[in-house]
Amino acid sequence: MSAYWIARARMRDMEGQDQYARIIGDIGQRFPYETLARSGRVHIVEGTTHFDRYFLHRFASVNSALAFYNSPEYQEAAAIRRAACDGCELVIMEGEDR
Repeated sequence: MSAYWIARARMRDMEGQDQYARIIGDIGQRFPYETLARSGRVHIVEGTTHFDRYFLHRFASVNSALAFYNSPEYQEAAAIRRAACDGCELVIMEGEDR
């Protein structure tokens, strides 16, 4: 069953964001994922948000997504991301394969 990595962030340091992106690209060689959407124009249709960056990735399974997240390399990248943003949110959601 696929898993979806859904992240939202409010970035203040784009150099940090770029460094984070380079690191996770390398990690993706070990834990493959497909980017379905990232940082496109967002239309808020209900509620409010303070995020300005959105990311949606598909992993083969929850175990694969969690292995990616829990890897030492990702934890290093996550520290860079956290320092580069004024707020972030990340969820991993199980999905249905159709």
